[in-house]
This record gives sequence, structure tokens and C-alpha cells, in this order.
Amino acid sequence: MKELDLGIEGMTCASCSSRVERALNNLEGVSEASVNLASERAAVRYDPEAVDAERIAETVSNTGYTPLIAEYEIGVGGMTCANCSSRVERKLNKLPGVVAATVNLATERATVRYFPETVSPDAIAETIRRTGYEPRPLEGEAAGEDAESRRARSLAGLRREVWLAAALTVPVLVLAMGHMVIPGLHGLLAAAAPWPGTWEWVQLVLTTLVLAGPGRRFWGPGLQAYRHLSPDMNSLVATGTGAAWLYSTGVVVAPWLFPPEARGLYFESAAVIVTVILFGKYLEEVAKGRTSQAIRKLVGLQAKQARVLRDGREEEVPVSQVRTGDLLVVRPGERIPVDGRVTEGSSYVDESMLTGEPAPVAKSAGDEVVGATVNQHGVLRLEVTQVGSDTVLAQIIRMVERAQGAKLPIQGLADRVVRVFTPSVLVVATLTFLTWLAFGPAPAITLALVSAVAVLVVACPCAMGLATPAAIMVGTGRAAELGVLFRKGEALEALSRVDTAVFDKTGTLTEGRPRLTDLESEGDEAGALRLAAAVEAGSEHPLGAAVREAAAERGLELPEAADFAAVPGHGVRATVDDQTVLVGGRRLLEDAGVDAGPWAERTATLAAEGKTPMYLAVDGTVRAVLAVADPLKAEAAAAVAALRDRGLRVAMITGDNRATAEAIARRAGIDEVRAEVLPDGKAEAVEAMQGEGRRVAFVGDGINDAPALAQAEVGVAVGTGTDIAIEAADVTLARGSLDGVVTALDTARRTLGTIRGNLFWAFAYNVALIPLAAGVFYPALGWTLNPMAAGLAMGLSSLFVVSNSLRLRRLRPVRLPVAEGSAPAAEAPGAPSPARAA
Repeated sequence: MKELDLGIEGMTCASCSSRVERALNNLEGVSEASVNLASERAAVRYDPEAVDAERIAETVSNTGYTPLIAEYEIGVGGMTCANCSSRVERKLNKLPGVVAATVNLATERATVRYFPETVSPDAIAETIRRTGYEPRPLEGEAAGEDAESRRARSLAGLRREVWLAAALTVPVLVLAMGHMVIPGLHGLLAAAAPWPGTWEWVQLVLTTLVLAGPGRRFWGPGLQAYRHLSPDMNSLVATGTGAAWLYSTGVVVAPWLFPPEARGLYFESAAVIVTVILFGKYLEEVAKGRTSQAIRKLVGLQAKQARVLRDGREEEVPVSQVRTGDLLVVRPGERIPVDGRVTEGSSYVDESMLTGEPAPVAKSAGDEVVGATVNQHGVLRLEVTQVGSDTVLAQIIRMVERAQGAKLPIQGLADRVVRVFTPSVLVVATLTFLTWLAFGPAPAITLALVSAVAVLVVACPCAMGLATPAAIMVGTGRAAELGVLFRKGEALEALSRVDTAVFDKTGTLTEGRPRLTDLESEGDEAGALRLAAAVEAGSEHPLGAAVREAAAERGLELPEAADFAAVPGHGVRATVDDQTVLVGGRRLLEDAGVDAGPWAERTATLAAEGKTPMYLAVDGTVRAVLAVADPLKAEAAAAVAALRDRGLRVAMITGDNRATAEAIARRAGIDEVRAEVLPDGKAEAVEAMQGEGRRVAFVGDGINDAPALAQAEVGVAVGTGTDIAIEAADVTLARGSLDGVVTALDTARRTLGTIRGNLFWAFAYNVALIPLAAGVFYPALGWTLNPMAAGLAMGLSSLFVVSNSLRLRRLRPVRLPVAEGSAPAAEAPGAPSPARAA
């Protein structure tokens, strides 16, 4: 039995604590649970074989209260293969109070969700240490710098070990096999030997130095893994090289124990295996360093200094000393240090680090700016709004790191295989040795030993452990550079499998801002617009704002309007230049006794096009017709076509009436429309599609569409600017363009394709080479695998997986063609929210 303490939020009375206590005591596997209302804590005694901490937390949540769960990320040093990460993960998950733990081999990080009342970060670190690995703190800027310098030191140390191992191995290789390349070398060496067996002893000493020096990185962890009954790559290398060294040492030290035909030496195999594998690990580490390039690039964007206005003077201070509310000065060419709001000045700002869009964005007083973007022209004064971990860049870095550290469902197969793989390899190596020892050609020990060592060395599961995380790191990192942010790695796999893309309309397919699209009058269009805008000056309605904005864009001066009156749902009226002016729909004219005449047919046509038509009547006569619409984004139709070309069904969900919705959908190229859906009904509409067996990606603005975003397999939020910092969708697009939806889909599919390729080659490599190493083809074809070649093949397999993943850095953003004069979309005429015309 284990004991668990957990904090619980939301309990307000004795009945609350009693309800939680009853729920926990009714849980199978819990022998005793007591809940204290005053301390807001629960003490649970449970059987870990029957119930785990995650199930206990779920039970508290299902009762209606919130279990206090913290999340802790910590670096794990010393891992070399999938067995290492699996062992650390198992140990952490067995720790009382840990809800869930995942360990990523590529990022060398562990993410632990835990009950802080039961277990502490120090206990987590100590568990990692006891398991045989190095816990490394990640928090703070210094920790990030330490991680980078630690990687550089580790790489430099590994490079020195490779050179040392090579320097010691080359003489061993020359002494053992040089005569095959240089005729007469064997005789020269024999003549130069001061006593018989000199060169055998030299090989023994040099190989021992290789194993005890550069090779010690395999022996310590390998033996410790055996003690934990969880052998890993280190165990296999140590066993293989150790067997070759031990046998050869026996031949040198006590040759009389071996028959003459079995006195072969295998020092060169042991030494070359260590050297080749070290070289492979060095290349792998170099390649792995490139997989985290995106994070380093993002971190490198952070400004180090800021120019703060204090007491009227400019003062340069470290960014860490900037506080919310400070006033900053940013000159042309400088990076904006932190998030802020422009208070004075105007300029163009390069936001490509955020959106992937190279075109600079105009900024002036009142506009938001994001830290790490580049001020290009004018001097800007900013008021600081976010600092430290609250800035957009910090949020992006955290989002990318979490996505890179995720474990995808597809990795479950590799994890299950790895768990039994190494023990199986040890069994295969033992059977190989015994089989050839019993049935092999004389001297049988030669083929038996060589084949067993080759099996042990060639079967190291490094490539399997790197197959998924390496691709995730590169794919999500590159996506972030393109303005596509995956909040969690699982979204990659989910998005790659969707077969239906569902779009919200307003603000997603459309620009989200009504504009005047049509104006037809008897003659003087400017005069008609001037009158309509004058009347609308007193209106707060979005349609009125669109008319006023159109007049402002044309530079029209508006006369004063008197006797303004708004008729809800119908329109507005006022007196302008002693004329009675009406702006509104048909019902407004009917109530005023005005005949629409020939204009009625034109307004019907505009309404059928998805626009909101309005009449302008002056002193009882219709003088003009205006139409306001929320225009379809210029790339909307191209985005829909691109998704359909990729095999997706595309649908739209909107609150508009069906006629307007279908008009908009036709222009966008969408066949399936669900109209007149209330905001809280969008999630139900998505659920209905899922009930038909469809896998849905919902694309919305991420605010009003939150329920639908959560219901879909993947929620894609089309956001802009600082909205990213608070976005809660699975995937966030840094800019409002729909290009990003197609880019996100392509990224997900390419990344999953790369992962599948990595896993295939990692498995195929072992399936093909283990039988070859075991000598299965020797009786019929005479094929065997030299242990030295096995070491080289093992290193190359990992290098292949990482290099294949690095190809994802070639991903390019999708640039859709922009439709000129794109057809506008609008709210339904007469719809409850913005429409005033019928």
C-alpha cells in the first residue's frame, strides 16, 4: 500500500469534504481516504496495483472539485537510447504522488505532473539520480545558457574521447589485421618483437585503455542498467566488447586453457566497436543539436538591453529589470525589448519572427507591439504591458518546447517494442553463441563469439528512441518559424489524420469587419454617401460604422444631423440640411409611407449576394441604395480549394440565415453549410459530424468558438498579434491569413510521414541485420557480420533517423493566390445581430 497527500480546491463546507471522501473511499484499490476541509487536503492510502494517482485525481475532478496538480520540467543527462528514457519514465511514474511522467530522449527532458503535497521537485531529481542519470534544472535564463554551454562541453568531451579512442585503436587494428593489407608485415613485427607474445600484450594494454578510458561511458551505465533489470544500449555494448576483451585476455594470459585452434584474439573488435560507436554518437549529437535550432533561434531573438525613460532621461538597463508600466524608447534598427503599446511615434515593424510574413507592419500610437520584433524606421515610445514569462515570445518558446517534448500515440508501438527488445536481444545473442559453439565449423568458438558480439552491438535500440522525438522537434520548430504554433505535440498526429475541415465564418473566412461594398444612386454618389454618413453619425451600429468609414476614406465633410432617431431592427432617421433623411430597410420605408419603386429589385439582388442592402430616402423619395458586407478574405477560396486538393471535405458553420450562408459558401467553394447555428450549438454541430465517423479540424477565431475548438479532434485558431499569448487552441496561426491552415496541415502530414519512415527504417534495420549478425545466412551463403561493421551500422542507423528528421527544415510556407476583388460576405439581411434592413 502507498500513501498519497493531495490538495483540493473548491470545497466550501462539510458536505463538500464528505462527498470527496466518499468518492475516494468508493474507489477500487483505495483502503482509506480522509479529507480535511480546513487544510483543503486529502490523505489517501491505496494499492498502486489496483489504482494509480491519475485515477485518484480524476475521481476528485469528477466529484466537482479541483485536485492541485503541479507540472515540473527537468533535464535528464546521460540517456543514450530508448531504454534509458523508458527506464527513467517508469521510475518517475512509480513515484508516489506522480500523476504522469513522460521522458523525451531527443530533448533530454522529463515532464512530470505531480501532487506537490506528496512529492517535491527535489524528490523527482533524486529519483532520476538514483536511476543512474543526471538531473538538470531548466528554470530561468541562466539555466537555458547552462544547457547550451553544457551541450557544447559535452560535445567537446565526446570529440576528445573519439580522437583518444582512435589513437589507441589504430595500432591495435594494424597489429591484428595489418598483414592483410601490407604483405610481410607479420614477419617484420615478429622479428622486431623483444620476446614472444609482445604484440599480443600491446594489443591487450591498448584495448584495455580504450575500454577503461573512452569506453567507460558504456560500462558504468550499462552495468547499472543490469542491476535495475532493464538492460539498455550501454549494456549491449558493454556486454559485446567485454566478451571480446575477456576472451582475448584469457588467450593472452593463459593460452594453455584454450586449444591451439581456438586461440584467436578479438581485441581489434572490442576497440574498433567502442571507437566507431563513439564516433556515431558524436555525429548523432551534432545532428541532434540542429534539431533544437528553432528554440535556440527564438531564444536568440530576445533583446538583452532596453532603453528606459526615467525622470526624463534615457537609461540603458538589462531587460530583466524592465517592469510593466515603464516607458521605453526604441530607435530604428533596434529590437523591441518586451511587449508594449505605442504611446508616441510611428514606424514600420518587422514581425516576421512572429508571423513568418516578411512585409513590415505599420505601427502608430495605440498599436500593440511584440517583444523581439524589429523597429525599422521611426523612433517609437512604448508603454510596457508584458515582461518576462508573460511576453508573447516567452509564450511561444514555452508552447514549442511543450510540443517538442510531447509523446505521440504513434510512439506507443516503439515504446512497447523497446521494453522487451533488449532482453530479447540478450536471449538471441546467447542462443547464437550456444548454437554456433555446438554446431559451428572448427574452431567453433570463433564463429560463436563473433556472431554473438555482432548481435549485441548491431541491435542497440538508439534509432527507435529517436525516431519520433527528433521529427517532432524539427517539425514543430520549423512550423513555429512559419507562424504555426502547435500547443501540444499530439496535435501533429491528430491534424495529419483529419478528413474534414470546418470553418467558422465571421473573422475566419471573412475579414470580420463590415464594409460598404455597393453604392448606387440617381446621380451624385458622393452626395448620397455624404447624407447617409451624416445620419449614421449618431448610430453605434456596425452597419452605420461601415458607412461612416467609407465617407471618411473619401474625405467627405459631413453636415450636422438633427432630430436623430434609431428604429431598432429597421434603420435610422434624421434631419440634414432641412431634409428628412431615412437610411434603412424596406420596413423603415413602409412605416414612413415611402415607395421603394424600381430599387426593390436591386436590393433583392444584393441580398441574394449575401450583402445587407439599405435604402437612402430623402423627403419621401428613394435616392440611392447602399450595401454593406463582411468581405470574404482574399485567399479564402484558394484555401478551401487547397484543402480539397489534399483530400479533405470542407464545411462552414455560421449563425447567418441559410440563404446568406449559402451565398457566401458558393463564393468560397464550400458545398456543406450548417447555417443558423447559435454559438453554443457549434460544438454540437462538430459532434454530429464526428458521430458520422469523421475526424474534424475546426478553424475559428479562438474566442467565441472555444467550445467547438475543444470538441474537434484539432482546434485551429486563426489569431493575429498578441492574441497568441492567450490562445488555447491545439494549433494557433500567428496571422489571420488562411494560408496557415494549409501550412499546418502540410507540416503535420510531412512530420508524421517522417516519423513513420523513421520507425520503419529503425525496425527494418534490426529485422534485417540481427539475423545477418546471428549467422542465419552463413550455412547457405557464407554471410556473416563482422562486429566492427556492426558497430558502424548501429551508429549510422541513429544518424540516418536524425538526418531524415532534419529534412523537415526544408518545409516552406504555403502561399495561396489572392483573388482580386474577392466577393464579400455579410451577415444575413434581417439577422438578429447587425442587420437593420429586411
